Amino acid sequence: MRSIHILSSLLLSTSLLTANAQSFTAQAKEFECGQMMFRTPATITVMLRNTSTHPAEIKYIDTGCGCSKATYPAGEVNPGQDAQVTLTFDCKQLGHFDRIVRVYDKQSEKPAEFEVRGQVVAKIENYTGNYPFKLGVLLTDAEAIDFDDVHKGVKMVKEIHVMNPTGQNVEPVMLRLPSYLTAEMQPKILGPKQKGTMYVTLNSRDLRDYGLTQSTIYLAKNGSDKVNQDKEITVSTILLPPVMGKDDLKRAYAPKLVMSAKSLNMTELQTKSKAHDEITISNEGKSTLEISKLQLFTTGLQVQLGQQRLDPGETTKLKVTAIGKELKKVRTRPRILMITNDPNHQKIVIDVHK
Repeated sequence: MRSIHILSSLLLSTSLLTANAQSFTAQAKEFECGQMMFRTPATITVMLRNTSTHPAEIKYIDTGCGCSKATYPAGEVNPGQDAQVTLTFDCKQLGHFDRIVRVYDKQSEKPAEFEVRGQVVAKIENYTGNYPFKLGVLLTDAEAIDFDDVHKGVKMVKEIHVMNPTGQNVEPVMLRLPSYLTAEMQPKILGPKQKGTMYVTLNSRDLRDYGLTQSTIYLAKNGSDKVNQDKEITVSTILLPPVMGKDDLKRAYAPKLVMSAKSLNMTELQTKSKAHDEITISNEGKSTLEISKLQLFTTGLQVQLGQQRLDPGETTKLKVTAIGKELKKVRTRPRILMITNDPNHQKIVIDVHK
């Protein structure tokens, strides 16, 4: 009797394990639908394999949203065989979507799961441009990102187009992202010679100070790729102070910045190791002009500002020295940033031509 009891217990345990284990497995964990036309129903096909040791039948499919429907074959699917599932999206809402689809079968309690992503757009746009920059093994159309004229609380997105020139699948990711940046690759996996887009999002609430904030991030072929200088992407963000209101009286008595030039000529560097130039800055307004920030986008420059506060009618000099040896190592264009309290010139960017 004891042996019969043990055998019964084993059979019960086996049946419970069979009931809890999922019967179907999707051909991939993630599916990238790409761009879909607004108000034009679109479909994708997903193959589900019965990876159990017994026949299984799909009970129902939870698509994660009422805007999509699933069709699937009726009846049992034998072990090792596939069931074709078709997902149809109504595309009635513009924007990105990201959903988990769950497939329940009659033989087990645990559903099979896979993720579906895409973007509903008003117009299909295909990027077929050039990829002049090589970052590691990947090719891109940019090696620097500029978030200009950012105000606190705003979110901004920049795109970097990526191409996989290799003969292997890659899964591009951004490494060493600071807290104020996130990045998402679409599609997540690039096949040989395939193109995609990396979306880099700035959350300006996490920026600490006004003016220029710079960071270096790295485009890797996958999450385990090493961080190297040849994968660098420089991110420059300019956070502006709050804008003065439209009060005409306040603006009438605001400071007014006037500059003798908005760029610097450093062509002497072609024959000399150093070059010098200067700009005259005047305040032609009716209140004190404050230059709260004076920052450099790159190394290789030295700046000296005579005064940071100018009363009405006062002038000062901005003297700049360019060092040729250091500027040769710079990958982005050399520039100088000034942040002021002139409501019409909160941000001044001075280009340095070498």
